[in-house]
Amino acid sequence: MALACVFTLSFSSCSKDDDDDKQPAPVITLHEANIEGDELCTQADVEAKGRTASILLLIESKDGTVKVTRPVTDSKYIGVLNIDGFHVHTDIAGKNVVEGDVLKLTVTDAQGLSTTAQKSITEEEEEE
Repeated sequence: MALACVFTLSFSSCSKDDDDDKQPAPVITLHEANIEGDELCTQADVEAKGRTASILLLIESKDGTVKVTRPVTDSKYIGVLNIDGFHVHTDIAGKNVVEGDVLKLTVTDAQGLSTTAQKSITEEEEEE
């Protein structure tokens, strides 16, 4: 009986919770999604405890129809831990992107954890 207790304790105490090794998913703060002529200006900050593996920009109409898909491959954004000042311009000429469409920014880290932030697209504000 004592031997059975020792085996039971050794099996339960040696198990390791796989979740302990996982980093949290990236956190995205999406600051801007503005139409500037024939481009969409996107500005964001990303906090990623695991290095970024991919970034995808997706522009959808209000009804969910995809108008633009753009993977971001710039080395200053891929393979890094955190991105302060993510700033890209996406060509939207002829894509019928209008104010009120939705920008979805998805960041996936090297562990496969991903986060999507979204923002309603607005027109560029006129400077006075």
